[in-house]
Amino acid sequence: MKKGIILLGLFGLLFSCNDATDITQAGELNDQRLFTNVANMQLFLNETYDKLATETDIVTSSKLSDEIAIGSGLTVDDTQRFFVTTTNTEARTIWGTHYGLINYCNRVIRGATYFTPPAADVPAYNSILAQARALRAFAHFELMVYFSKDLSDDNGLGVMLVDHVPTISEDIPRSTNGALFNFIESDLSYAESNLIAPSGANAYKYVSQNFINALRARMYLYRKNYTQALTYANAVIGARPLATSLVPFTGATALYPANSAVIPPVGSGTGSTTINVSPSTAPAQAIQRALYQVDQWTSTAAPTYRKMWVDADQGEILFAIDRQNNRTNWGSQYNTNGSYLTGGPLFDMDHNLFSLYTQTMGGGAEDFRRWCFVDRSSTILADHTLATRTNEQIVIDKYPGKTGAHTANDIKVFRESEIYFIKAECLVRSGDLPGAANLIQQVRQARNYVVGGTVPTPVYANATAALADILTERRKELAFEGHRYIDLKRLGADAGVTGTDRDLIDAANSSATSPANILLGDYRFTLPIPQDEININPLPQNDGYVN
Repeated sequence: MKKGIILLGLFGLLFSCNDATDITQAGELNDQRLFTNVANMQLFLNETYDKLATETDIVTSSKLSDEIAIGSGLTVDDTQRFFVTTTNTEARTIWGTHYGLINYCNRVIRGATYFTPPAADVPAYNSILAQARALRAFAHFELMVYFSKDLSDDNGLGVMLVDHVPTISEDIPRSTNGALFNFIESDLSYAESNLIAPSGANAYKYVSQNFINALRARMYLYRKNYTQALTYANAVIGARPLATSLVPFTGATALYPANSAVIPPVGSGTGSTTINVSPSTAPAQAIQRALYQVDQWTSTAAPTYRKMWVDADQGEILFAIDRQNNRTNWGSQYNTNGSYLTGGPLFDMDHNLFSLYTQTMGGGAEDFRRWCFVDRSSTILADHTLATRTNEQIVIDKYPGKTGAHTANDIKVFRESEIYFIKAECLVRSGDLPGAANLIQQVRQARNYVVGGTVPTPVYANATAALADILTERRKELAFEGHRYIDLKRLGADAGVTGTDRDLIDAANSSATSPANILLGDYRFTLPIPQDEININPLPQNDGYVN
């Protein structure tokens, strides 16, 4: 790769180079001296986990699909234009981040060959290798999601398959999807056979059997191998209960008093309506108290679903990337300083997406995501027009921070609700529409916050209607988690949609020069190979992009 992206910045004091100009210094800590026992392997694996990141993937998916509008804190520049080129940040960062992780994984794997562990350490030794190979599999798959045109085409071009620590002068070609998937499955099979299950309160932040099964379920779904996807969805479904959203309220004896001074009025500006959209004022006041009391981060009274998003409870998370308070300023990807109106929102929630949360769920149920994903400081307009759009600010609150850090949150990679959607889609593909409807009803019921509300089970006339409903529910539940871009690409046509669904007024308010919405089949549903990589490693570019 001739100093390719995956190598830049990774040759420090810990690593030796094979360049002709490399000179080994006395006392240098190279790989051979580092990897001498299992304890050192574990330390390097800990550092490898730190290289796991999907933040740019998530934000790029939001920009390219229909999850966001321009926020008040975003200045007029190219970041307002919802497209990716061969030279801008998004594709380059996704490419470099995941290949950086792969490089660290390969160094763990190579380092293990430098010594023979004593018999007592062999299980731990193998488990470290299992975790490195599982993370390597995840990174290769994530790259394929963004840079391969059609994951169901085994003969189609994928990305570079990197199974070793490359030399500086080495070029690595793009492999076929089939070869990459075989490699990924080999890594996951090894991981499954050799992994020691993690334990403790933070076990879900490490590779586990749930991680392996969830990754396989997602991978086979994207490959359109629905039989295998269903097998692995069944293997992990029920591993965690769906997070609950109920807010106890019994009239005058409400858990959260309706007239509490903690709850100021919201949405009271000119041209706006109140943010309280539930059936009556009292439950709306209760839900606000549940979400926004001072001790919302740790309150046992808050719904599990809310506590999950402030990292106070595992909830339904199967695997999350650990983000300590000082690790990253993740929340500022959507909001400059915090997820509230005065926090400098860079991106608002797209109005069409917001509207989905305000729709009645039926049976007296109301959607908790309406409150959980939109900060109550938002201003929601009754007259959503081009003339008034600049007065509307729908502040994204899916990453509200955690105790001690209002912009740091763990990144939720696999959740139980996604597994429900995977299984539902597989059931539709096999003709079991009622089975799919039952799963969708369970997720919706878990998102109801009104005690006694019962979400009706949908009835699907045909497979297209069922897939359209699943796509809608994925849009609502998995928003701002990196799914929408690939969901439209792989599922949109079968669900009867034509492309993205960005609100035209939101789009008109930006300075975007590209169309507000892109149609299915558009080349932009596949990211470009970064020009920086092509400059030193002559890879074929994806269709539609000019180097």
